[in-house]
Amino acid sequence: INNLSNLVDNYANLADIYLTIKSEKNFLKYIKLSTIITKKLNDFELQSFNNQMYVKYYLEKKDFVEAEKYAKEILVLSEKTDDSNGLAVGNIALGVVDRKFKKFDLALSHFNEGIKNHKLCNNNLGIASTFNEIGKCYFDYYNQTKSQDKLELATTSFLSSNKIYQSENLIDGLPENYYFLSKIHEIKKSDKQALLFYKEYTKYKDSILNSNTKETIRNIEDKHTIASKNNQLKINQLELQAKEKQKWFYIFGIGLLAIIGGLLFYQSRNRKKINEKLQLLNIELDQANKTKTRFFSILNHDLRSPVANLIHFLHLQKDSPELLDEETKNRMQTKTISGAEDLLSSMEDILLWSKGQMENFKPQPKNIAVNQLFEDTKKVFSGYQNIHFEYQNTDNIEIFTDENYLKTIVRNLTSNAINVFTTAKNPKIIWKAWHENSKSYLSISDNGPGAEKEQFKALYDDKEVVGIKTGLGLHLIRDLAKAINCKISVDSKTNIGTIFTLEISSYQEKSF
Repeated sequence: INNLSNLVDNYANLADIYLTIKSEKNFLKYIKLSTIITKKLNDFELQSFNNQMYVKYYLEKKDFVEAEKYAKEILVLSEKTDDSNGLAVGNIALGVVDRKFKKFDLALSHFNEGIKNHKLCNNNLGIASTFNEIGKCYFDYYNQTKSQDKLELATTSFLSSNKIYQSENLIDGLPENYYFLSKIHEIKKSDKQALLFYKEYTKYKDSILNSNTKETIRNIEDKHTIASKNNQLKINQLELQAKEKQKWFYIFGIGLLAIIGGLLFYQSRNRKKINEKLQLLNIELDQANKTKTRFFSILNHDLRSPVANLIHFLHLQKDSPELLDEETKNRMQTKTISGAEDLLSSMEDILLWSKGQMENFKPQPKNIAVNQLFEDTKKVFSGYQNIHFEYQNTDNIEIFTDENYLKTIVRNLTSNAINVFTTAKNPKIIWKAWHENSKSYLSISDNGPGAEKEQFKALYDDKEVVGIKTGLGLHLIRDLAKAINCKISVDSKTNIGTIFTLEISSYQEKSF
């Protein structure tokens, strides 16, 4: 019903009970709940009561700093509510703390204030308890100063405390008073009186112990009843645990079946993937066989023809030299030499291209002077007197790549450019070299008839093979360029010419 006032009272009472029976965990639980709500309600009286419990708790734990803190809060709250009992408790608590810290005069001042407050609310038990604390304070004071006055004041205080306890028919505080009186008379060498007081201490202590023993017997009976119920609860718990284990056994079994099913599914899916890979490999193998067949048909056609011409010319020269006049002889010799050179060049291209398909054939990059590359190209194609060659390298650049790969690409591109000049007038081939944006560029341009884009398809399409002088040469250029990280672009215009551009980045190893 959200009645916070009654709720907080119950929390405080529960805390008080658990503090009395020394159940620390439960005490802290309920005192915290009570304190939180009390602060919300601004109930100073109940806050003071909670702080009194905190003081008792920390005094028993001998945490005098915390006890002092809460005792001071009790005084502040009790003054707000004019609570004499709270003021008494706060002063006595501070007195106990000061005694522990050996501030005896300050402790006695607080104890005397406590007695005044207890008298205002007629709390005789509180007065008796305070006299007991005063007696202990004087006794400690004596031990420090060895002043007989302090010992006499301690005796007076303990006797005053006893008098009130006996008048109220309460014996809980008597044993401690008699004990200290016995100690005092022992110090005074009054052994007879010390013995009498010690007997009184023993009598009342035993009486309290007997009373506590009866309570203990009742507690044992209660514990036995509780233990029986706990045993039954344990039996029930074991049964529940057995059922729980059985449930987990079923779950484990189902899980195991699920795992087995998952493994079977995984194995089936892997087998399917492997079958798909094998199918792809079979397709690739079939394609490779077809390519090989086409390759050998190209070799048969494009290599056989120049060899046949050479043999025909040699037979003609040997068997019927009279049929050859000087002009015809020179023309056929030139044609045969050109065909043989083309044959040799084609065979070199084929060998290098075939070698490039092997796994362990890798480029060996180094710095290449472009001027040296151009000089090599001049020597190779020096026999073509009817074609004007021009080499431009104004920056004298160097390129870091494989020399043989690049030379082969350059020779093939030059040879392709030469082959386009069948009817062109004033044929011209220009090689250029330059640096731009941290990249090196080479380009070859001719003023030949140009060509359609479809004729350069072999330069980009791995599957396109048409012949040694066209398709295979472009295939070779493509594969070698790819191996040295070189990009090739073509710009061809009909009746104007063709430009091949090589873009060469820093060499990176590639498989091809």
